[in-house]
Amino acid sequence: MVDKYEAASEHPVSVDTMSPKFLNKELRGIVGFEIEIDHIEAAYKLSQNRDELNHAHIIAQLQQKGDTQSLNIAHEMMKHKK
Repeated sequence: MVDKYEAASEHPVSVDTMSPKFLNKELRGIVGFEIEIDHIEAAYKLSQNRDELNHAHIIAQLQQKGDTQSLNIAHEMMKHKK
């Protein structure tokens, strides 16, 4: 998935180039499970946990892509900026 969604980025990230230390840290957060869904409430995750510079860089990269989905996400990120 990383390769798919990073392919069009100016500086694409790849799992193949991630350090083992970083990758192991991230992999600890992945847990498989099954759950029966009986109710849905929407939420969004737009990199609110990032510092201001990183957040602005993500927005700029999305705007640079120029496709409708990227521009819409960039707009939402700006609306919900910390």
